[in-house]
Amino acid sequence: MAYRSRTEIASRILESATGGTTKTKVVYKVFLSYAQLKEYLTVLEVSGLLAYDK
Repeated sequence: MAYRSRTEIASRILESATGGTTKTKVVYKVFLSYAQLKEYLTVLEVSGLLAYDK
């Protein structure tokens, strides 16, 4: 697998989260570890690109 930029990974996370999803489904769709996903979700949430529905 080729190296992906942080921007590309963030873009794929946002695409897979469109319409709502779970963290587990995002991990499998984007091919990340759970630890990596947590880091990206924090950055996306702080920047206002992603929000959680509780």
